[in-house]
Amino acid sequence: MRNKVINKDKYVVDLQRLQGLCTRNYALLLRLLPLQYELGQQWQIKMPNGLYFELSVLEISAYTECYKLAQKVWAVSDEEGESSPSQVPGFMNMEFEFRVYHDAQMLEVISYQKQSRIRANNPYPNEHLHHKDEKLQVNQLLKDWLNLAVKHQSKNNNKTLLEASTSE
Repeated sequence: MRNKVINKDKYVVDLQRLQGLCTRNYALLLRLLPLQYELGQQWQIKMPNGLYFELSVLEISAYTECYKLAQKVWAVSDEEGESSPSQVPGFMNMEFEFRVYHDAQMLEVISYQKQSRIRANNPYPNEHLHHKDEKLQVNQLLKDWLNLAVKHQSKNNNKTLLEASTSE
């Protein structure tokens, strides 16, 4: 019996697709952001069914900015019927950090679920079980979320979804 040689082609990053996705994410984010904001500012983006996202400005420089986006839920108090922020169970955590490049008009996810240095191509299999195209998939997930927020904003007669955060 002969040894079978499995010829697996090495994954090659589709830079045109990745850059197109980053450009689309940039345009979607701009539709949500107010015209003026400052370092440390936070907003809550309320969605249906008690879900909301908190967007925070982490860094601002001449041509780049860094943001953090975290998923949260509203818990309803039994006694008074008032809503207050609550943490999402660990298995439902979604937290992005992304950098915005204004000169290139692109947005790139730099950290997802506290895992930084997301590679554009990973050897497969690998010890962390990352996909071959992990960077593309994480940026696609952010695009899906941004599309959801923009569509929700459109349903609300284009009223801004961003509300100044009162937490912390």
